[in-house]
Amino acid sequence: MEQKEYFKRFLSEHFPTDAFLEKFERYHSWLIEENAKINLISRQADPNDIWTIHFLDSLLSIKCVDFSERRVLDFGTGGGLPGLPLAICFDDMEVTLLDSRRKKIEAVKRASVRLGLKNCRFEDQRIEKLGSQYREKFDMIVCRSVKIEPQYKFPLLSLLKPQGKIVLYKSKVLDDIHQFKEHDVQITDVGNSAIGERKIIVVTKY
Repeated sequence: MEQKEYFKRFLSEHFPTDAFLEKFERYHSWLIEENAKINLISRQADPNDIWTIHFLDSLLSIKCVDFSERRVLDFGTGGGLPGLPLAICFDDMEVTLLDSRRKKIEAVKRASVRLGLKNCRFEDQRIEKLGSQYREKFDMIVCRSVKIEPQYKFPLLSLLKPQGKIVLYKSKVLDDIHQFKEHDVQITDVGNSAIGERKIIVVTKY
């Protein structure tokens, strides 16, 4: 099965509308175009693989948590992943896309305009530098491409509401989750033939 067809099947299984596919097609075109100017994903990536290794992968966390009506922070969003795919599929959520590199955030802003998304906010700062207005603001923090170094632990937890969740996308290496051992940690295997080995780690703040 071709990558786009695999992704389309996943969408149809989880969302009762075909409207999202057109936005993902626009996002796909934008990502290829913008990546030639700014390194948002690997420049060696096959455009067909974007449908699975980026778009499908970004949505695998919906098997573990419900993003509806949640305030979400996308920590280290890069090219808008997983924040923009989630924003497309959950228009009642509010997602703040965070990256320390301003060029990437400016690019993601342009993507949100092209996609007509109204539920996105943007911050071009390090997570340690986010202001006090974000303290205990978020229901969830998603992180797909940043290793959780020890210095990130306190900022991440301080940004979450009580009982909030950190949602980590991992493959084989899970060595950065041991620092959350005093919290509830759930590991779900969501690997498949299109992605390979993949686990979603959900840490619930006590």
